[in-house]
Amino acid sequence: MTFYAAPDYYTDMKKRSVLRNVALLGLSVAVALFVTESALRITGRKPLVVNPEQTLFWHYHPELGWAHEPGVEGVFEKPQFRTLVRINQKGLRDRDHTYERKDETKRILVLGDSFAWGFGVEQTERFSEHLEEFMEVEVINAGVSGYSTDQELLWYRSEGIQYRPDLVILVMSGNDAGDNHKLRNYMIYGKPRFILEGEDLKLTGVPVSGVSAQYKVVYYLAQRSALLNAVLAARRQMRARLHSADDTATPYELTRALLREIENVASGNGARFMIVTTRVFWSRADKYADFVDILRADGFSVLDSEAQFDHDTMIIPGDGHWNPAGHEFVARKIEEYIRADTLLGAR
Repeated sequence: MTFYAAPDYYTDMKKRSVLRNVALLGLSVAVALFVTESALRITGRKPLVVNPEQTLFWHYHPELGWAHEPGVEGVFEKPQFRTLVRINQKGLRDRDHTYERKDETKRILVLGDSFAWGFGVEQTERFSEHLEEFMEVEVINAGVSGYSTDQELLWYRSEGIQYRPDLVILVMSGNDAGDNHKLRNYMIYGKPRFILEGEDLKLTGVPVSGVSAQYKVVYYLAQRSALLNAVLAARRQMRARLHSADDTATPYELTRALLREIENVASGNGARFMIVTTRVFWSRADKYADFVDILRADGFSVLDSEAQFDHDTMIIPGDGHWNPAGHEFVARKIEEYIRADTLLGAR
C-alpha cells in the first residue's frame, strides 16, 4: 500500500524553507553591516556630527530655509570650545542696531557663513568687533552658520539694505560655491536655489519645503551609523563633482552671478562691496587660488585672507574655523584693505 503526504504538508515545508532562507539572508546582511560599521569606526570614520547651534538658535524660514530665532540665548559647546551666543531682536548675533543712522559714523554690514558668525569664539572676539574698534565705525554682523551666497543675497535684499551701510563685506569659505547649487543642506534643512537663465537669476525652491518624515529618519540614523554617514558623504561628493563639471566651461558661473547681484544691490543703495575669502574647506589649494583669481578678473574687490595667515596658531584645533587670534588677524587685513582702496572714502 502506498501512502501520499497531504498537499498541505508540502506547502508547509516550502514555506518553512523560504522563511529559513529569508532569516539566513537577514542574519547575513546584519552581520555584514555590523562588521562594516565596526571597521569604519576602527579606521576613524564616525556617524554624522550635528553642530548644536542648529537646534539651539535656528528656526524654519520659508524663504531662507533657516534663520536665527530672535532673542534666543544659549551656550554653544563642542569639545574644542564653549561660547555664549545671544541673538538680538532682529535675528542677528550682534548687539541691537537701529535701521536709522544716528550720526555720520560710517557703517559696515558683514554677510557670511560660520566664519562671519563667529563659530567657536565669543562675540567680542570676532573680526567684526575688532574692525569696529580699529576703524571707529559701526559694524553690523549678519553672519549665519551654513548660509551660502544665495541666502545672503536674499537676506540682504529684504533686510540688510534697511541698515543703509556704506560698505558691504561678504565672507566666503570653501563650501559656498557648491552649496549654491543645493536645495537642501546639512541633509535635512531645505534652502532656496537660484538658477541661471541666460544672464538672469531665477529663484527656485521658495517657499522652502519643510522636513519630510523620510529625511527625519535618515537624519536620525546617520547620527548613529558611520556606514550610513559614509554612504551619504559619498553621494554628496558625487553631486559636488557634477556641479564642478557644470562649472568647467564657465567656472563658478552661478556663484559669480550671485556676487554680481549683491554688488548691484549694494551700489544701487549707495554702498561699496568687497569679498573676503579663506581657503578653509576648499578641497584643493589650487582650486581656491583659481577662484580668487577669477573673482579679481571679474573686477570684484577681493581680500585673500590667507596671505601670511598662520593655520597652526590661528585655527581652532580639530575644527577649522578661525580662533580669536585668527579673527584679529583678519580684522587687521580688512582694515588695511579698506584704507588702501578708500572703500569708506578718504579720512
